Amino acid sequence: MSKFATTNREFLSRRPQYVQAASELRGYIETAVDWEATHGLLFRAPPSDATASTDWLQAALVPAPIALAPSPVPRSEFDRVVALQPALNQLFDRISRDHDFLVNTLQSLGTADEFTSRVFEMYLKQTALGAIKPAVIGIHRSDYLIHAPESEPDSKPRAKQVEFNTIAASFASLSAVVGDFHR
Repeated sequence: MSKFATTNREFLSRRPQYVQAASELRGYIETAVDWEATHGLLFRAPPSDATASTDWLQAALVPAPIALAPSPVPRSEFDRVVALQPALNQLFDRISRDHDFLVNTLQSLGTADEFTSRVFEMYLKQTALGAIKPAVIGIHRSDYLIHAPESEPDSKPRAKQVEFNTIAASFASLSAVVGDFHR
């Protein structure tokens, strides 16, 4: 038998089975939270309206959101995603430089997404000022999930991109610590 699953049936049969009831997971969760606290897998909780002016030293440190166990990824899909990523990065870079496309697409957001609206406003102001940057760096994070429907047991498990982040890279420094936790 191959070390790597080649069909959804194999992939699904090898994945760990987890308890679904939160009450049965409580001990595991408490152990995980204790481990996070003793290994620095924490972040500062965003202030609530009531504590917005509270001194930063009094802000709560909370466990980072993690999975209790690692998720298996077929090697062939990992390699495919790694090979595809430079083309996706180039595509997203070209989109970011297409002023007309950005205006036509993002203007329709209005105030539906406050954060994106504010970033778009800054972009328009910089453009109006004629601000030209000689060099630009992009910090990107792509999120993938393995698609392996039980209804297609003879199909191949496939990585599907579910998110592309151009700003949210805040937990990047914690990923190695999460790997330690899973080991």
